Amino acid sequence: MKFNVKKLFSILLVILIIVGFWCLTSASNIVGRDKHGDPFFFVKDQFVKGLVLGTIAFFILSKINLNFLRKFSFLFLLINTILLGMVFIPRFMPKGNATANRWLQFMGFSFQPAELLKFTLILFVADFLSKKSVNDLNNWTKTIIPLALYMAPAIVLIYKQPATSIIVLFLIAIGAMCFASKLSMKILLPIGVLVILIIAIAILLGGNYRKERITNKDDYQRRQSIIGIVRGGVIGVGFGQSRQKYNYLPQSYTDSIYAVIAEEFGFLGTTVILALYFSLWFLGFYVASHSGDTFSSLFVIGTITWITVQALYHIMCMSFNQMPITGLPLPLISYGGTSYAITMASMGVFYNIINKS
Repeated sequence: MKFNVKKLFSILLVILIIVGFWCLTSASNIVGRDKHGDPFFFVKDQFVKGLVLGTIAFFILSKINLNFLRKFSFLFLLINTILLGMVFIPRFMPKGNATANRWLQFMGFSFQPAELLKFTLILFVADFLSKKSVNDLNNWTKTIIPLALYMAPAIVLIYKQPATSIIVLFLIAIGAMCFASKLSMKILLPIGVLVILIIAIAILLGGNYRKERITNKDDYQRRQSIIGIVRGGVIGVGFGQSRQKYNYLPQSYTDSIYAVIAEEFGFLGTTVILALYFSLWFLGFYVASHSGDTFSSLFVIGTITWITVQALYHIMCMSFNQMPITGLPLPLISYGGTSYAITMASMGVFYNIINKS
């Protein structure tokens, strides 16, 4: 089957952007009006900090020489790790940031360094693995241990924020990249078991915050989410008609935006959202399998994995009682300038790879 990959990618991305702003307009208008006196406050902010900055990053990275990115991939990761450490320095903390050290404020501009890691870490791992021969790839001392040591500082700092869900997201994406790089199952399986044990121990020793997330001790947000999803039924109650966004559903425009989408557009609307993400996932693996070099394939696989897994987890934790709510946004739909811009930057490299494949 032959089709225009570049055109399909562009259409999917544009549709996701339009759908995202359409959903955000409704999901955020009540909170925007009550908190900022402007029902379009979050839409405007997303447009400037997310779409404008993200589009600039997209076009730069869609044209840049990939060898340049590979050459400085470790430096980018190092800088990102330093930024992760800076969130614990009081002078760089935004005011009122008492529950978690995830934001960095500098010269009036605030962002989340952990979101940037979705780009820099995937870039570094793709470059690192692509340089290894098959024999070296399956060697603990030449690949597995060095890669773990490179990633460890950033992972530890994210754990301290705390943001365990992002760590799990990274590990799934990197696991997919390792599998695609033909790492032996004799290596992958023990690593997988070890990682699961480490995460379980980290959660158990991580204090009440992490335990309550896993055990769903406070499930008010989930109850309100499910109420909205059930109310939406098959076709939804209509654009702008959600009741849950009237301060019943916490974080209706970020962590819980899927519930508002389900309430207003119903099962049919959420099916369209899922179809968009799965189409992007399919396209990503198609491009990776037809790419001319290992680095490009691994970068696309890592990127498309974290986007798809993050979207699916956001949807599942809003829909099922057994899934702990973690605060992962719905890519290119939830409010969040840093997340939006970084996703667009990753899409820029994706487009670059399509052009060169």
